[in-house]
Amino acid sequence: LKLLKHKLEIMKLDETPIKIKGYCRVGTGIVEFLEDSLLFEEEGSSSVDCLRNECVCFDGEILLLNTKEQFKNLNKNTHLSSTHQTQIITYADLKTHQIIYWSSFPTLPGLITSSGVTPLVCDYIIKDVNVDGLDELYESLRVRDKGYAPGYFWYGGGEIKIIEEVVEEDLNVVGGRFGCLSTISGNNNPWSLRVLIAKMQRFKLPEEVEVVVYETVLRRLEVEGGEYLESKEEKRNSKGRGFKFNTSTWMNGKGKPGPRSVNLKNNMDQESLAEQSAQLNLKLMRWRVIPELDTSMLEKTSCLILGSGTLGCQVARNLMSWGIRKITFLDSGRVSMSNPVRQSLYTFEDSKNGGKFKAEQAAIACEEIFPGMECEGVVMSIPMPGHPISSLAKSGVEDDTSKLSELIKNHDVIYLLTDTRESRWLPSVIASSEGKILINVALGFSSWLVMRHGKGVKKEEQDESPSNIHSKSLNSDSERLGCYFCADVVAPANSMRDRTLDQQCTVTRPGLAPIASAMGVELTVALLHRKGKESGALGEIPHMIRGDLGDWKVNCIRTPGFDCCTGCSERVVKKWREEGFGLVEKVCEDEKYLEDLTGLTELKRQAEEVDWDIDDDDDDF
Repeated sequence: LKLLKHKLEIMKLDETPIKIKGYCRVGTGIVEFLEDSLLFEEEGSSSVDCLRNECVCFDGEILLLNTKEQFKNLNKNTHLSSTHQTQIITYADLKTHQIIYWSSFPTLPGLITSSGVTPLVCDYIIKDVNVDGLDELYESLRVRDKGYAPGYFWYGGGEIKIIEEVVEEDLNVVGGRFGCLSTISGNNNPWSLRVLIAKMQRFKLPEEVEVVVYETVLRRLEVEGGEYLESKEEKRNSKGRGFKFNTSTWMNGKGKPGPRSVNLKNNMDQESLAEQSAQLNLKLMRWRVIPELDTSMLEKTSCLILGSGTLGCQVARNLMSWGIRKITFLDSGRVSMSNPVRQSLYTFEDSKNGGKFKAEQAAIACEEIFPGMECEGVVMSIPMPGHPISSLAKSGVEDDTSKLSELIKNHDVIYLLTDTRESRWLPSVIASSEGKILINVALGFSSWLVMRHGKGVKKEEQDESPSNIHSKSLNSDSERLGCYFCADVVAPANSMRDRTLDQQCTVTRPGLAPIASAMGVELTVALLHRKGKESGALGEIPHMIRGDLGDWKVNCIRTPGFDCCTGCSERVVKKWREEGFGLVEKVCEDEKYLEDLTGLTELKRQAEEVDWDIDDDDDDF
């Protein structure tokens, strides 16, 4: 699994061989490739540390090919002849978690037969003696390397070195002996001997040498200050004459040359499997199309969805597809019988017996779709201009205002997807005050609007907390862009008063919500990957997108912020910071308060006093 993750996230299309280490346990002769065998990460201590006194390690490579055809067509003999170390050639299907591979290992002429391993045809002299003080020399080497039992060494003249040191120091090896640690007691042809000879060929060391197969029986002893391993005095001195080892053999599970295969899916935790599968599309984007795609940043981005209806459900599904894992839904409504056919997170069961709360059920549905989601449903109403607050409800509305403010402050991206214009006012003010990314999506019958609000009114001390870090994407704009209310010259008011049923409901073409919500999420991801003023890794970053299915046109518009805006102007934002719920209370009671506060009342009065001199004289024509 570690290898597959490295291929998907780091290597991508790169086919450079990966260094590995194999571990052969002393006394078993069994070669193991552990998670720590892969050497593309420096991780300090590893799970092999506890086994190092019991293992002989050897070097090798994994060649991870990009296509199955490459794997089939690769000339194995040609590739193998270029190296004298353990090799694994593999192709990994990242969608199905199926891996096919060839494995090879260094061996000696005549060792492999149809019946298995045969003894080496060489003269051996075996003596149970301490050859040239090897006991003491080997123990000194083990102590020097903090208890690690080196598998391959050279000794002579009262000193001992590991093979790599011999090469680095260009030592004169004449008169000394090369040695390897025996992996199986009494076996004249242990794994370690094969690897030793392969190393000698790789480093171009003399081929006619004396070789010692050093055999130890290890056991643990408890002592003060920790544990160590002690060796009994059981040793074997072997002398090889004129060895030339230059072949390797590929084997499959039947003892014949051929590939093996393994399906990791059967051994994986189902939630881990779902996580990797969900991320696959995004990780593959980084191979060629969008190398700059920051999937880690997207996964950590938290989103607040205000309105859990048709738009809210679609936005959530698109966010999940982009790898965003933290979503909070806010809505006060319940699932009605008419909702499930248009709102993709609900079913008929959710609408029974008066219906479940939308926000809570949307959160549950997302986590059922993908268990890696972190979702929360908040059931509450948003205070709205023109909707008076009764004395009995005042305390509850004040709590809702405070809670909404905290939710916006603690999320990175805010989506305004509510049904009415006035319900979008307070979130717009708070988001502007906190400098948050706010994406507004609204629908008509055949038209739709997607826009991002501009940067907010700067605080005296800018918040640099992690929850506010994405707001830097807004500060790249050369001017303060407009919000949802910047084009209005009237304050938001109660839009539900004296309306017929078709005016109260969002009557819209069914295909509009998926289009608009997708545009809103794509705009968000583009903004989060912003590099310049108007573009980023995913292309241009518009301010406002207007589309209409009536003429099948889409227009990108850029509008500056309005100084008298009721949603994002400096006067409103500063008033919110000073009074908080006090401002909300005034706006709910008096629909004209915002117009007076922002200067819209005076602006309209001045417009009415202008003497429009329109010349209707057509004599010149």
